[in-house]
Amino acid sequence: MRSIFVITSLAIATLATVPAFAGPAGEAPAKVSHGDQSKFPMPAAEFKQKVEARQAKARARMEERASKLSAEEANALRAKFEAGTATINAEVEKIIADGTVTAEEAKEFREVVRSVFPHAGKHNR
Repeated sequence: MRSIFVITSLAIATLATVPAFAGPAGEAPAKVSHGDQSKFPMPAAEFKQKVEARQAKARARMEERASKLSAEEANALRAKFEAGTATINAEVEKIIADGTVTAEEAKEFREVVRSVFPHAGKHNR
């Protein structure tokens, strides 16, 4: 009998506190932003800067992996990375030639990057 009273009182207390945690009526929930939500069209210099920053991070990760490999395997990994980076840089130069980067060009660029490094990123493993 006592447990029924305890459960009932907890349920009533919970129902009384739930509205206190609810947001103001009529307001939409705050919009959550995930990652870098870039605005397009983007100036070419800003796009190139973002690409170079990503390449620097990728190079650091590649060097970290290469340090754990034998010298021969590390050189092969570095050569593959440099070949991919050269392809990406050539694509960047084509995209930024007109001075702005549109969302359509960015999507095409993303596909080029994925074709060069198909297994990049932790979600593709």
